[in-house]
Amino acid sequence: MYPLILIISSCFFFSVLAVVIKFNSAFIHPIEQAFFRNIICVIFFIPFIFLKKIKLNKKSNINLFILRGVFGGITMILLFWSYTLIPLSQVMAISFSTPLFMYFGSIIFLGEKNIPKKTFVMSLGFFFTIIIIRPDLSINLGTVLVTVAALTHAIAGLLVKKLSKNENVLTLMFSMVVLMSPITFIPSTYVWTTPDNLQIVCSLLFLAIIATLGNYCWTKAISLSNLTNLMPFDFFKLIFATILGFIFFNEKIDIVTIMFGIGVIICNTYIAGKLKSSAEF
Repeated sequence: MYPLILIISSCFFFSVLAVVIKFNSAFIHPIEQAFFRNIICVIFFIPFIFLKKIKLNKKSNINLFILRGVFGGITMILLFWSYTLIPLSQVMAISFSTPLFMYFGSIIFLGEKNIPKKTFVMSLGFFFTIIIIRPDLSINLGTVLVTVAALTHAIAGLLVKKLSKNENVLTLMFSMVVLMSPITFIPSTYVWTTPDNLQIVCSLLFLAIIATLGNYCWTKAISLSNLTNLMPFDFFKLIFATILGFIFFNEKIDIVTIMFGIGVIICNTYIAGKLKSSAEF
């Protein structure tokens, strides 16, 4: 059950993160927020790295670390930007293609077992999310950004799963923010606004803390269990994002979202029941 708790917790933290990014966008561009998220996390991690004497081991694959940083950086820029362009529930719903990509990618590239019933229920849950966003969906910059981010996020996730076989969670997280700092800094120079008051500085610090908690829970969860078991529960982001979007930004909650949101919950409940007998939980 521990990996399950971790993945649901990550969904909550990432939903709160989206709220903070959208709020901050009135003062600072989301691409610049991505840079501050990374550089602040680097500062946070340095004491832990020295205290625990964490370093790459002899089996570390530097190329995989770099690839993970590149795809992670691209994902962060696109995702942060999309939060400010379309409703949070839409972003989360479209991003549900990430676990679908990861599910099949883990079967094809990592050799994990294909369970037909789980594949069907997961695909059904993804279909429900498409219906949820259909009434307001249009082809615009926001939807394009989050769709591409879903694919790059899936690639980054598969790389994390591969790296987690030889690396601990802190190494994975620290290497990510170190590599992603320059990747997010370069484009942020074109939209740069220097934080000039305490409120913005505090919100950027809060953003980094929430992002780190979400990333820790997500990274730890997929290092402990198969992606095919955990990714269906990523749908909890839709529930959290819909509620938070309504509370903080008065984003619309219609009957379609409610009905098919319940459908997603039913799919998750079914899969959770199947996982109760799994030794991994």
